[in-house]
Amino acid sequence: MPRKHTETVDSKLKAAWQVVSRMYNAEAALHDLTIAMGHFLLNIDSHEGSYGSDIAPLLGMESTSLSRITLSLEKKKLIQRIPDKEDGRKIKIVLTPKGKSAKELAKNVVRNFNHLVEIKIGKEKVEQFFKTMDEITALAEDRNKLIKQ
Repeated sequence: MPRKHTETVDSKLKAAWQVVSRMYNAEAALHDLTIAMGHFLLNIDSHEGSYGSDIAPLLGMESTSLSRITLSLEKKKLIQRIPDKEDGRKIKIVLTPKGKSAKELAKNVVRNFNHLVEIKIGKEKVEQFFKTMDEITALAEDRNKLIKQ
């Protein structure tokens, strides 16, 4: 059966992510958070803390773009910013006890949704989905390299 002209890989990815994102944002809002805050918290090392310059690429952002989210998390007392002892320009972001709880909450929300997906769709299909997504990502990265040449 032929696909509609609007059924493209990118349109399906975007539509699916928008629905999942709304679901995560609704869950986060119950705890006075956003999905961006949850992703940020998930990428902070729970024991040592992390530098913004290490977190930014994991979120697909520039480290200079993190100021708004770090300010929000700091106001909510979920993180503390601690200047590096050797290089005062570097700031380590450390979870507060409240931040550690929020990170655990975010982890559980993600794990529960992934578990639900595995139950409803099946582990084999999920594994195939991951492989397919990895291949699509690699194709897009290769194409991007060609475009930049």
